[in-house]
Amino acid sequence: MKTKLQVGLNNLLQGAIDLRPGQRVLLVQENPKFGWYDSQLPKALCEFAIDQLEAVVEVLEVEEPSNSANPQLEQMLKQQHWDWIIFLARIGDQDRFEVNHHGPGKLMTYTRTLEQLQSGLGTVPHAAMVALKTAVNDIFDNAENIEITCPFGTQLQGKAPQKIDQTATDVSVVRFPAAVSQPIPASTFSGRVAFRHGLAPTGSKVYSPACLSLPEGIIAVIEQGVISSFEGNDKDIGAVQDHYRKVAEQFNIEPWIVDSWHLGLHPATAFPLDPQVDLDRWSNTMFTSPRYLHFHTCGAYPPGEICGMVEDPTVKLDGEVLWRDGHLMATNFKALAKVAHYWPELNLL
Repeated sequence: MKTKLQVGLNNLLQGAIDLRPGQRVLLVQENPKFGWYDSQLPKALCEFAIDQLEAVVEVLEVEEPSNSANPQLEQMLKQQHWDWIIFLARIGDQDRFEVNHHGPGKLMTYTRTLEQLQSGLGTVPHAAMVALKTAVNDIFDNAENIEITCPFGTQLQGKAPQKIDQTATDVSVVRFPAAVSQPIPASTFSGRVAFRHGLAPTGSKVYSPACLSLPEGIIAVIEQGVISSFEGNDKDIGAVQDHYRKVAEQFNIEPWIVDSWHLGLHPATAFPLDPQVDLDRWSNTMFTSPRYLHFHTCGAYPPGEICGMVEDPTVKLDGEVLWRDGHLMATNFKALAKVAHYWPELNLL
């Protein structure tokens, strides 16, 4: 019988990308000293890829993300003999909405530790998560009106877009796990949105301070996809406005644009610490959880530069509940019930 680690590694390397004997892999590993990826996971991945799958693996250790290309990575990519670039590093996320993608396949890995890979986050079959993601996306494609609420004051409504061109709005890399719905354009949405815990970067670019802690949360008033004002205590409102202006000025972008939003899909997502301990890591971990709806703001492009998250959302499509208090209501839609029946591993979550 396979161990949970073997199941996770097989799910990652064969379920997600079908790695084959003789294929050449460049494993881009972030230095563990930054606390995002552990040192055990890349070692286990290398051993499995080489010993079990007979792949050829070379490792490049990189530092934390910056706003310029990594020269070592760029030089290695010029060799043009890689079949796959596997990122155990945040820099793999920076160009994830790039449309014109050429060259080797890219795999961005969000299981950042050996423990996460062995958990449900890494062991639920990749094909099951892709099927779930596809079903949710199709349900949005067939909707006309969307309403989003939450227990903390969110009340947002908008028209669902016409069928979304996923080649333009989704990512150009394989993500493991496949754990978020496609981004929904926000240009028709108006109302009030409660951003919980604070504001964090989207991972697109680097700026400092990266986060703005708001333990009491804040309300963003949105009109047709544009933030018109904020509600909360005066100190927090001032801090939020300053944060948006500074980020926008640094990158010469529109601060108040809400480009799009998406929902997390993976119930096994977990973060052991309070959000205020490390808001950046918390936000960039919990965005795959069904308990959070993630807004792309500050910049008229996905994913923008500032993310705000709605906690325990309820989402109605044409009056039918798709999400209730942070839980996907699979039995309310035949397409979701079919996926859950075909993949019993999803029911275990």
